[in-house]
Amino acid sequence: MAHNPKLNVYIISLKPKKQDENKTFRDFLKEKYAKDSDTSDKALMEYLFTSFINGVGQDEFHKDDKSKKVIGIDDGNMLPMTLYSDTWMIDGVIEGGKYGILREYQDTEKKEGKTEIKPNYAVLDKYYILLNPILNDKYAVLLTQSYTEESIQGPINEFIRELLGGCDNYFKVDVEPFVPKRLKEKYEKSAAIRMFSFTSPLPLSESLRKKVTEAAQEFEVEVRIRPVNQKLPINSEGTREIMQEVSKMTLDQQILGEGKGRIYTADEQGRNANYDISKDIQSIRPTIYLSDEGITSDEQTGLPDFKAIQKYCHKLLKEIKAERNINQDIYEF
Repeated sequence: MAHNPKLNVYIISLKPKKQDENKTFRDFLKEKYAKDSDTSDKALMEYLFTSFINGVGQDEFHKDDKSKKVIGIDDGNMLPMTLYSDTWMIDGVIEGGKYGILREYQDTEKKEGKTEIKPNYAVLDKYYILLNPILNDKYAVLLTQSYTEESIQGPINEFIRELLGGCDNYFKVDVEPFVPKRLKEKYEKSAAIRMFSFTSPLPLSESLRKKVTEAAQEFEVEVRIRPVNQKLPINSEGTREIMQEVSKMTLDQQILGEGKGRIYTADEQGRNANYDISKDIQSIRPTIYLSDEGITSDEQTGLPDFKAIQKYCHKLLKEIKAERNINQDIYEF
């Protein structure tokens, strides 16, 4: 479970500075890379692929000083980075991990003989990534595989904003999480609400102020509501009514619903998650655990089957694009 592979899905949206212009990723790539308007889609994707490879880093790592993590191109033994010009797609395995912390490593079979990992050394994992800009539209799909306790999503998102930026007629792209409807519905059927809570600042009453030297002291109060007999279904009218009624309750004349609220869920495997209660329950984005999708990991190395991840992601990509196009009334040509 500690190193269980999971998948993150993002929709990347262009933001033209002139809102009335219907710009596409083809327009963006031509502005960024092409010297003439006749540049082919294949050439545009080759420019983007070269920028991707150089930006992630072949000879040097791409560093993210904020998260203290690096990413780089893998040696290609797992799944080399590949350009699919006809489908406007880039995918493969990259590597990355944390640096900036003094660590030690040691053979688990021998207690003596520790060796230092210096702060400028990174501890690396392998990660699958797929990027598919839709040249006829203003969105792209980004799929990134990570692990339950290790992720390089911070430096990836920072890099993607750099890769898909740098044009005068566009603001920085939006990178928003997305989960296909099918996987949301699957989660709603298998998971339930185990608790929800409201947290609010609570000033001291006048009587308590006399007993506390810091007159301006403020406390944070958390109210937890936990079903006793059975967990609540995630998406039901009854659950919504209960949450609405509880949110109207008051504590020291403060309405609970005016504070920060969270929903705590558990799935059939006992994996817990929590979400912002202010969002509609239907907007909950469950974690996509790849083991639930039939993808295994090597028992000795802990590495997932990257070819199986690739096959799954290629299929999921078609599903995401079909769902997106139906919702937006957009049809590729």
